[in-house]
Amino acid sequence: MTDSIRPLPNGIQLANDPVNLGGLKPEYHDVVVVGGGLSGVGLAIKLKTLYNITDVRILEKLDGPAGTWEANTYPGCACDIPAPVYSFSFMQKNDWSGMFPRQAEIREYVHSVVAKYGVGSMFHYRTVAREARFDSTTGLWHVICEDVPEKGQQTGKLHYYVAKMLFGCLGGLSQPNPCTIPGNENFKGPIFHSARWDHSVDLKNKNVIVVGNGCSATQFVPVIAPEVKHLTQFVRSKHWYAPVPRNPLDVVPGWNWLVKHFNFFMYLQRILIWLVLETHFLMATNTSIGQFQRDNWERQCRNHVKKIAPKEYQEQLLPEKGELLVACRRRILDDKYMPSLGRPNVDLVTDKLVKIESNAVVTADGRRIPADVIIMANGFYPQGAGFPLVVRGESMTLAQHWEKYGEGSMIAYRNCFLSGFPNFAMVIGPNSGTGHMSVIYTSERQQELTLNVAQPVLDSPRPTDADIRHLPGSSVSSKLSSVPTFDVHLKAELDEQHWVVKAMKSLVFGTCDSWYRDAKSGRVTAVYPDWQWKLALRCWFPVFEDFEYKHMPNNEKMPSIPFWQSVGRWFGLGTIPYVSPSETPEINRAAMAAALSKRRNIMGVQVITSYDQFKQVTGGDKPVVIDFWATWCGPCKMIGPIFEKISDTPASEKLDFYKVDVDEQSQIASEVGIRAMPTFVVFKGGEKIETIVGADPAKLQEAITKYAQ
Repeated sequence: MTDSIRPLPNGIQLANDPVNLGGLKPEYHDVVVVGGGLSGVGLAIKLKTLYNITDVRILEKLDGPAGTWEANTYPGCACDIPAPVYSFSFMQKNDWSGMFPRQAEIREYVHSVVAKYGVGSMFHYRTVAREARFDSTTGLWHVICEDVPEKGQQTGKLHYYVAKMLFGCLGGLSQPNPCTIPGNENFKGPIFHSARWDHSVDLKNKNVIVVGNGCSATQFVPVIAPEVKHLTQFVRSKHWYAPVPRNPLDVVPGWNWLVKHFNFFMYLQRILIWLVLETHFLMATNTSIGQFQRDNWERQCRNHVKKIAPKEYQEQLLPEKGELLVACRRRILDDKYMPSLGRPNVDLVTDKLVKIESNAVVTADGRRIPADVIIMANGFYPQGAGFPLVVRGESMTLAQHWEKYGEGSMIAYRNCFLSGFPNFAMVIGPNSGTGHMSVIYTSERQQELTLNVAQPVLDSPRPTDADIRHLPGSSVSSKLSSVPTFDVHLKAELDEQHWVVKAMKSLVFGTCDSWYRDAKSGRVTAVYPDWQWKLALRCWFPVFEDFEYKHMPNNEKMPSIPFWQSVGRWFGLGTIPYVSPSETPEINRAAMAAALSKRRNIMGVQVITSYDQFKQVTGGDKPVVIDFWATWCGPCKMIGPIFEKISDTPASEKLDFYKVDVDEQSQIASEVGIRAMPTFVVFKGGEKIETIVGADPAKLQEAITKYAQ
């Protein structure tokens, strides 16, 4: 029941040198997308409708485009996010069977979207992307995929694709956790994960063991319980069980009729539900309102469990006071699972399952429980998303990048981009998940961000045949050319991680013992540390200065920016707050600093947090530039990234750079005489030697250049 990495046949390799393609001929497409689920579908439609790009190849290992709804077919499988929000913004459905539709209905909906927009021909189904590599000479990505082997075959047919742009749309919960219980290899009956449900297995009159009690198990246990001989469920963790909510708008007379017949009401319903769901993020905040929300939700859940769960199991189901904070795990909506525990053929067991025998399982206290079928409902491995794909950028693989800069955990700039991987973007990458909102909403925003950043690449002409045939790592010829490329600055990617870690401290996620947290580094890598409306702004208003563009038409340094984006950028709508490394000692900055200081020893922009620190840093002989700013100041947010970028240039070695939040350090601001934000002041020997008022990059650069002589 586990996937395994095996080498490509006939010594073929792409990610490692020397490249050997065994005579495979390249097939060119403008864009290659790895993963054909909901994100892949949305991306294909946006490429076609917004950018008029139809030369797209989407690689999908399943038989259809519905992603998790193609893979998860277990009995009772359904969505736990209201359907009006768990659907594409560009194709709303006005006749859902209910607020939380079943798997078959969602799958049918996704198939209808693909058919309506005519993107079905872009998909290459039943194929697994195996290796991908960037060619620094031509700016192209090379990808090898292998078709799922036919029955009785060991290997599948290989395909070799070349593209200007590579997207990873693999989803965070696509790789089920394996069964690692000792003795599982000796079990005579079937063992399968709920996400890989084996419909050939007849459960009637069987002794069934269910390992896990999360969202999936809560849905399938009440369905299979009536037909099995006996069901024993092992509780791995406790959860907060809430009643399945009804659509509050149903109380409005004729509401469903209005939704079905008028698009205005259909979209109004979507907006209202989105707003309600967004308020649920409050439960994750360490604020008085957040505490009130958590207490209220906990009270509702406790009352619900006591109302419908068998009395003898309530203690096993309910967390003790202080044992599990609300929002630390995804909430479970249930009206059927807990009543099913009262059946005489169902047992809930909290003892640890320590061993599997040929026809039984053994608990920690020595009990031996007969078993004919074992169903694993033990969750997913987020870090395994994309397995067994190996992606190599300019100098290293994704795994090596995360090991070097993330201490083994997944990191990315804006959840999508990694330095050293030009013309590559992930959708629903690290820190993309939420415990309260539709992943489709997040995915659509990230699609808009990645396509916006990649527009010069998408607009460029088709590469020459010589460029397409050129192998990564091979010799360079004067006849070769490169498509435009973009690559996020390493400093921007790493600086953002300090914001992520600090933001987690203001949320309950930072204290949770759950799959949200990476086991190796201890960082929270699964969920987004902020509101979804803020994520949307950061996607709609990219900070293009954080990217390096090369091979652009007319040697441009960045793409042209529409007026509306320029206005939003001026107000800093796409930025994140700067966080000094000193505020996040959890991050091993030494490894990052080693990479960042190959050119020179830099400190970046530091935050002044006290009056004594201010007097100390400004009293030396080395010039010091201080950015006096405020969190509410739009121009401050606009010029902040420029200030940080200037500080990270060789010409600025002879100066130190600091920031002062005027609201937090009012004594400093008063002494210096700050009257407007932003104000940049240059100090030397304890004296002000120059002041620049306003967000004027040219004057700021001129002053810094003068004192860097």
